[in-house]
Amino acid sequence: MNEYTIETITTDADLFMSIVSTGLIDGDNIVWRSETDGDGEIFLYNGSETIQLTNNDVNDFSPQVSGNNVVWESQIGGDIEIFLYNGSETIELTDNDVDDLLSLSAISGNNVVWESELDDGNNGEIFLYNGSETIQLTNNNTNDYVPRVSGNNVIWESTGDGDNEIFLYNGSETIQLTDNNVADAFSRISGDNVVWQRGTGQEGLVDSGEIFLYNGSETIQLTDNNVTDFFPEVSGNNVVWQSETDEGREIFLYNGSETIQLTSNDIGGANPKISGNNVVWVGDDGNDSEIFLYNGSETIQLTDNDVFESDPEISGDNVIWQLDDSSEFGATERIILATPNNVDFSSGTVYRFLNNDTGVHFYTASENELDAVQELDNYVFEGASYQSIDPLTGDPEPTPVYRFLNQDTGVHLYTVSEIERDAVEDLANYSFEGEAFFAYETEVEDSIPIYRFFNSTTGAHFYTPSEAERDNVENNLPDYQSEGIAYYALPFSE
Repeated sequence: MNEYTIETITTDADLFMSIVSTGLIDGDNIVWRSETDGDGEIFLYNGSETIQLTNNDVNDFSPQVSGNNVVWESQIGGDIEIFLYNGSETIELTDNDVDDLLSLSAISGNNVVWESELDDGNNGEIFLYNGSETIQLTNNNTNDYVPRVSGNNVIWESTGDGDNEIFLYNGSETIQLTDNNVADAFSRISGDNVVWQRGTGQEGLVDSGEIFLYNGSETIQLTDNNVTDFFPEVSGNNVVWQSETDEGREIFLYNGSETIQLTSNDIGGANPKISGNNVVWVGDDGNDSEIFLYNGSETIQLTDNDVFESDPEISGDNVIWQLDDSSEFGATERIILATPNNVDFSSGTVYRFLNNDTGVHFYTASENELDAVQELDNYVFEGASYQSIDPLTGDPEPTPVYRFLNQDTGVHLYTVSEIERDAVEDLANYSFEGEAFFAYETEVEDSIPIYRFFNSTTGAHFYTPSEAERDNVENNLPDYQSEGIAYYALPFSE
């Protein structure tokens, strides 16, 4: 496994969200609210420096981030308005006499959704800002609330006739995902996938639940038992939730084909969050709370101390959480960031795996990652593919190959282009995973080209140093489009 570097992002004056929230981290970007001069201000950490986005006499709160975009609520006069920072300027999305409210996962790329409390607060309606204009998605006599967005897809919950139903707007039409006499709530969305908790107990309340997944075409019941399953989260095809078992509160993961129990001990787990194959949660060791991470193959305990830690969030391999140590910091809450140490390039070899679940290849130059992936049943090891360039001795100096995880599909993108890197960082469904290995942008002596293809059906990329494999893909696989040479590496040698 990769060891993690843990650092404090905020100062003594900074306050984390006072409620459990999502959207506070996306790649290297982290947002939070801080009490400054008696009111709340919004701050953004972009991976290298902290930027104060607001500086005014009103209360700004509930920030969320997607790529370079940040959205938040602001108490202006007697109502709440929505503001968006788009990486260069701040835009006021609403200006009216009613409360406009953000919920969890309210921003995805340029898209922002919110609930507007119309009719004196008795009737909530859903609005979508798509980067250029605002669209009213609902207009009815029921209470529509807690909208969430992923790409062009928006979900919300609607209360009427004594129960709660889930609705999906797919960019062109609205679909009712549930229609029954029990409460469907705690809905979450990732791409085409929607999860929620269905209550089976007292009418209108979710006091005993099962987990359901809509995968874009059909609804699947993930749990069917006599315990309470609740607080589901989704990333691509992966779903995580809490369960009140006879042994205590435990964490379960559905990986697209089977359900895995991630915790089974006295520590237990609560408040799980997920990004791709990575799951983070809070466990109680009997003394205080600690942060745990499941990386797709093993569980890592990120903290082991005597302070109170809570509200973890995750994006790719990056994890943040809230720390409150009254003995050292008084009542101040801090944001802690854990990032994996740089990939181990000691071997210089780039290894290739085939993911049988997705049909997509995975590449790594890390010996630690090589060992971890070889333990996964759904990955087939295909051996060494080519040699990475040593970043210290390469002549001329090599360039990093940047790696991204598509959280909707679970597959990776590799690029040496800084322009493409910056463009992909702005995409809500991609998480930046740093430098995978090193290569040359142009041909040098003894180097070989690494050919890149794009699968127009799956949206995945394929890379190969083999001319024979390149020709086979070009001649026999019409779904793959040649994108030329991705970068240059060295041929593998024993």
